[in-house]
Amino acid sequence: MPRGRRCSHKGPCSCEMGNLYRFVEPIVLVCLAILKTAHGYQIAQEAEKLAVTKAPLDVAAIYRTLRRFEEMGFVNSNWDTSTPGPARREYTLTDEGWQHLKDWDIVLVDVIDSLKTLQETCANVLSEKA
Repeated sequence: MPRGRRCSHKGPCSCEMGNLYRFVEPIVLVCLAILKTAHGYQIAQEAEKLAVTKAPLDVAAIYRTLRRFEEMGFVNSNWDTSTPGPARREYTLTDEGWQHLKDWDIVLVDVIDSLKTLQETCANVLSEKA
């Protein structure tokens, strides 16, 4: 655990154990798959349920990911002007976006396997020390 803890969680916490920014991609993809069409704030709210650490997701990273996804053809966006207030950009997955989500599913299985191996090795090293 890093020195100078800044979070308020009790016990071991992933807040300061390194950021996993790359997981923003599959989280945004899954949120869009669930929500069908959504603006960034809705995606950010849904994303909190899927965060892989106790640290909150960086909302700016979600918006950067959405912009990059649009450039790559993974999402389409349109301006929603149907509600009072400022227009909001709404996003939907394209067929390429659904394929990217399938690719991430395969990658996540590999990551989970690797993390399990790492955790088991960590536990074995600790039990040998005891």
